[in-house]
Amino acid sequence: MIPHVSPAMLQPDFWTNKLERPSAVLLDPGTVSGLNQITREKLPEFVTDLTAYPETLPRQTLLKQIGEYEWGREPRYLDGVLLPDSYCRSLELRMGLETIPAMAQMRYAYTVRRTNVRTVPTEDFVTNRPDDRLLDRCQETALDPAEPLVVLHAGSGQQWYFVQAYNYRGWVNSRDIALTDDRKLWRNYQETNRFLVVTGYKVALGINPVSPDFSQLVFSMGAKIPLAVEDDWGAIDLQTPAGNYVVNLPWRQADGQLAFRLALVPLSADVSAGYLPVTRETVIRQAFKLLGNRYGWGGLFESHDCSALILDVYRSFGIILARNAGEQALGAGSVISLSAGQNENERRETLDRVQPGATLHLPGHVMLYLGKHDSRYYAIHAFGGYGDQSRPQADGSLASVPLYGIVVTDLALPRTTGCSLLNSLEAINQIV
Repeated sequence: MIPHVSPAMLQPDFWTNKLERPSAVLLDPGTVSGLNQITREKLPEFVTDLTAYPETLPRQTLLKQIGEYEWGREPRYLDGVLLPDSYCRSLELRMGLETIPAMAQMRYAYTVRRTNVRTVPTEDFVTNRPDDRLLDRCQETALDPAEPLVVLHAGSGQQWYFVQAYNYRGWVNSRDIALTDDRKLWRNYQETNRFLVVTGYKVALGINPVSPDFSQLVFSMGAKIPLAVEDDWGAIDLQTPAGNYVVNLPWRQADGQLAFRLALVPLSADVSAGYLPVTRETVIRQAFKLLGNRYGWGGLFESHDCSALILDVYRSFGIILARNAGEQALGAGSVISLSAGQNENERRETLDRVQPGATLHLPGHVMLYLGKHDSRYYAIHAFGGYGDQSRPQADGSLASVPLYGIVVTDLALPRTTGCSLLNSLEAINQIV
């Protein structure tokens, strides 16, 4: 059990019943659009309007983007074995940097299945420690099917592409995307105003023996799935559309080029026709749909890390955020900065003015604020673990109690540094 967390606290009603006017709509669609524009303007390097992306990029710009991760500086292990320098050199060859022209022409694509965005072009599970089985240091983030991409560069043999998503850059395997040079076709698909939004933890299409590419295709919370243009449909892949939404999904042809095909999403699925209305109650309920799932660094294990939890909850409402925790504190919203010199009472006074649904930021981590109970402050977050005060270490730190899950905790919980979550806070962002 996690200290000071009762079974009742693991139900969203425990927290929503404390809210004043829980179902009041806080933002209309126009205000959400304005917030998104503010985020893009404040964080142009981290949140991008892909429809306005340049059609060409200079070679030096691409080389800088590809090299921004500085991947090879720390020891790396694969299956417990220290990787030699030749491993890094093989990855550099796979990048095909010598083929980048003086002015590179952009191409366009959609993801056709959930795909991982990688630091370097490999699917190897590479770690900092020989015994690590949870944190793949090549993993940056994960993308849902039907995500638009700008393709910046094709690696050697075109097995890997370096791409720009709306809030991340990195390498994706070519088998997971469908390419097009038709910018208008690519843009029109993403700008549709008729779409479903996944509002559950995830939604998977049914087994499809006719179109295996669509069989059990997985979408995460907040994913946007364009609806097909209304028509008098007959059977789709030998299944009646009765009782289903008919959606239009990107499909990769044999030559890797983009096409579109119809698919079915059951009416019983946890989805919404359009974005959810922005209410404080719904923000909390969305977060609790993720409770209890395994921590997934960068979207590994088809799950969430701390910033992905925040991202997916808020994109259910059409609110876009940067991918990583530090930048999420700098986007749109009312940001409160907390200095290291503030004492605990000052921090408590600040939290007493904050509404549930705010994001709480500390070094390398972010949490969703739930509220106050019995003089304690609580959050839901994807959390690796906390410090055990009964097991101090020789260096002054605390032994770790591993959690690696999406949990509710009290902010008095200590980190392994010995400092509590509350006293580690650096910023609070009241997005809604």
